[in-house]
Amino acid sequence: MVTLDKFECLFLVHLTSLAITSLCNTWMFIMKVLLGITGGIAAYKSADLIRLLVRSGHQVRCCLTDAGSRFITPLTLATLSGEPCFGANPEYHEWRPNPRVEHVDLARWADVVAVVPATANIIGKVANGIADDLLSTILLAATCRILWAPAMNRAMWSHPAFTKNLETLSGYGHSIVEPKSGILACGEDGTGKLADIDDIFDGIIATGTERSKIFQGKRVLVTAGPTHEDLDPVRTLTNRSTGHMGIEMAKAFRNVGANVHLVLGGELKSPWGIPTKRVRSAEDMLAACLELWPDMDGICATAAVADQRPEKYSTEKIKKMEEALNLPLLRTPDILSTLHQTKTHQWLLGFAAESENFVENASAKLVAKGLDAILVNDISSGKGFGDSPNTLIPITKCGSGNSIGPDSKELLASKAVNWFANFLDK
Repeated sequence: MVTLDKFECLFLVHLTSLAITSLCNTWMFIMKVLLGITGGIAAYKSADLIRLLVRSGHQVRCCLTDAGSRFITPLTLATLSGEPCFGANPEYHEWRPNPRVEHVDLARWADVVAVVPATANIIGKVANGIADDLLSTILLAATCRILWAPAMNRAMWSHPAFTKNLETLSGYGHSIVEPKSGILACGEDGTGKLADIDDIFDGIIATGTERSKIFQGKRVLVTAGPTHEDLDPVRTLTNRSTGHMGIEMAKAFRNVGANVHLVLGGELKSPWGIPTKRVRSAEDMLAACLELWPDMDGICATAAVADQRPEKYSTEKIKKMEEALNLPLLRTPDILSTLHQTKTHQWLLGFAAESENFVENASAKLVAKGLDAILVNDISSGKGFGDSPNTLIPITKCGSGNSIGPDSKELLASKAVNWFANFLDK
């Protein structure tokens, strides 16, 4: 354990505050995304993906295959992206100002090439080095990161030749957003349906985000969401947390290269590309964390763990009575304190939701739980819950730093991870 004197603490706080200002201005890598659209019925869904990317500030160019143009038009893609549509676009002819070697130019322009939807045909061509149209030529010329979102019939998805081609692309380091199961366009039921557009968007962001030298390859445990302490088959003790902030923190760690494991309470959908354990009670969450903890490099504990549980659980619904109900409560386990007692090399990052005396209360929690740092937010008057913007105050043993936010939880999570990377680096 390194002990810092007062001067060293003040100097560290100053450096961290300067870093917050710098990193918060560059929290997000604005990407150039080349979106390849091939000939599948799911091609129309690429329009929603373009909207999400453009709304998030990213620059999108589309490359449409001839088969893809039978499902969605170049005009639609150009209108939504605000850029010319390349490939199957008779309006964008070869005789244009400042002509370039198009497939090389587009391959070098992109930070990420995402093929959505990706047919068995385009995957087979690229896996075997075939380049017979603009998109396949771009994909072979690309040196940037590449993501595939396949969509096809269930038999095609499970065919050994296709499986081999997909494994080849994975071996090249390409990202795959696997399709989901459901009723396919052909009427059959099985795997092959294009993944949710939100998941594909997450995959593109995770694929294209710059990696952190502090977190790349590190194993990070994230807890998120509320716990539920059941009183009877109907009633439960819980809190207003949704788990939104914790999920965004898990995604932010994933995006900078960490191997994230999420322990999640509540009802929100688990994020793409992150192994998730679903839990209900505080005991469940502790058991899941203890199972994962020995293999982790650190924990980001954002979960809103219920502090009490009913002393007794009734197997039958408790009937309404005229007299007051006496409800004895017991303390639930303190997850962070328990993990701190068994830690070796791991770091601990906590969260605190306070309605008064934010810094004082969070600082006391930092010491009591043996944390390396804690991020505290003001939840007075219902602030900070759900999708509402939030502000975080980082606190370490050296004191509190500059506030991060107010921002959406997505932006806030990225800024918080940047701040913590800088803290660990210093």
